[in-house]
Amino acid sequence: MGARTGRPSLSQEEIADRKGMVITATLELISERGTSGIRLKDVARAAGISVGTIQYYFDSREDLILSAYQQHSQNVIALVRASSHEGTDPWTSLAQTFHDFFHVADFSTRTRLWIEFVAAATRDEELRHLLDEVFLAWKQVIRRIVEAGIADGSFVPQLDAEIAIDALLAQLDGFEIAHATGATGTNVERIESVLQHTARVLLGAPKESPDH
Repeated sequence: MGARTGRPSLSQEEIADRKGMVITATLELISERGTSGIRLKDVARAAGISVGTIQYYFDSREDLILSAYQQHSQNVIALVRASSHEGTDPWTSLAQTFHDFFHVADFSTRTRLWIEFVAAATRDEELRHLLDEVFLAWKQVIRRIVEAGIADGSFVPQLDAEIAIDALLAQLDGFEIAHATGATGTNVERIESVLQHTARVLLGAPKESPDH
């Protein structure tokens, strides 16, 4: 494909900033309207730029949506991997990892995006690959904590550790969907509490002290 013409020369940083604005606006609109409700003119209005500018940076509506989901998956992976609490005991690390995920950024917006992301991934191989990367990132973080707990004796899993990890992640995923749809009893505090109680049982973690 030849180089595009007709636009003022911008630095790479300025181009990245503009594309970032468009992608942010796209993700916000996806969380509000769903993937099928995305129109370039609405994205342009939300980002404060012209439709022509969007078309200059993205080949098509589909390309824009794919780029938005790529960014979203990178954001989620970065959030998960940032939940590292070195120097703390395994249980505290696990509990804090869950807490950070629920309380950093807007959890409700993320859950709505997650539903749309999963639905879109059922129809797109590249998105399925991105989805796999998100699941793998979560699994690596939780597995590392669980292995540390088993190694120091603070975790005594009641079943195979890998099954316990899968069960926790499945519960988290299910709660995200329920929260996004506004199901009763799925506020952030309750989700976090249920996950912690489930983790204690599955991992054979120390019981919560009476003063908590």
